[in-house]
Amino acid sequence: MPKLPNPLLEKKILKAALALLSRRGDHALTMRAVAKAAGTTTPTVYQRFADRDAILRAICEDARQRLALELRGATSVEQSCRRYLAFAQKHPHEYELLMRTGWHDAAALGYQGPVFLAAKGQIQRQFPGPQAKQVALLVQLWCQIHGAASLLIAAQQHDGGGQDIVKACEAACKTLLASH
Repeated sequence: MPKLPNPLLEKKILKAALALLSRRGDHALTMRAVAKAAGTTTPTVYQRFADRDAILRAICEDARQRLALELRGATSVEQSCRRYLAFAQKHPHEYELLMRTGWHDAAALGYQGPVFLAAKGQIQRQFPGPQAKQVALLVQLWCQIHGAASLLIAAQQHDGGGQDIVKACEAACKTLLASH
């Protein structure tokens, strides 16, 4: 009798790929390495994912959904900012992957991604008013927080620090929000 496909294998492959990404960065993600880490064969990985980029897209989408969930759970814009930075700090490789794969297209896509929509909802609740003004505030915050997240990740990679960056970003966010 032929062996039935394992319905959980795709999740197992993605979990193994994410572990490789988290430990060693995306350069460590080869189809062979992912297969070995998942306890399966390279052809089996190719049956579920066309190539390495397909695995990276799946990891990216998962990270995007988890970040959006973090932001939706925030009770204020300030808390959203802190959660965004915490996500970048806790998941630096995933965060860098998110930034490389599609975030630069946010404006072209009409800002419809789950992270943007979660943050936009928070802005709308806390700062009622014209949508254009809300979107402008969100983009200003995003530029500020993304810069801080990038600096924070670099600091972690070099000296493990970064708390001063977090505090500076929180202060800058407060100032920006107070001006609206």
